[in-house]
Amino acid sequence: MMRCRIDEDVTHKAWLNRSNILFTGTDKWTLDKRVTLVNNNSSDFSIHIDNVQVSDEGPYTCSFQANNKPGLAHVYLIVQVPAKIVNISKDISVNEGENVNLHCLAVGRPEPTVTWKVQKSSVFIQHVISHHAAHQG
Repeated sequence: MMRCRIDEDVTHKAWLNRSNILFTGTDKWTLDKRVTLVNNNSSDFSIHIDNVQVSDEGPYTCSFQANNKPGLAHVYLIVQVPAKIVNISKDISVNEGENVNLHCLAVGRPEPTVTWKVQKSSVFIQHVISHHAAHQG
């Protein structure tokens, strides 16, 4: 829930996401059914987003007018996604002295860190290559 504390002198109020109007007073402008007005009284003008998505991340603004003077309250929504391994190498056998490449792809927000651990002390990891690919969504 994103709260906007107001007082009884407020005559006009609206919620915006970037430059998109979500609500003006009780009038809903967004077509997104997940966004609802939770409180609309003399002290609270709050919205709720069901099933938050990464695409919901960004700035939200509560705009209001009291005594013919404009006011703004800003909040920045940060959406986190739990880390998940989406691709990992299968079990493999190699001969002593040979090289082996192991792959692990993990996704999440913030970006997860992959750490390789060796269970047997007789194995030596000589070189680790890490690659980062960012996705803006």
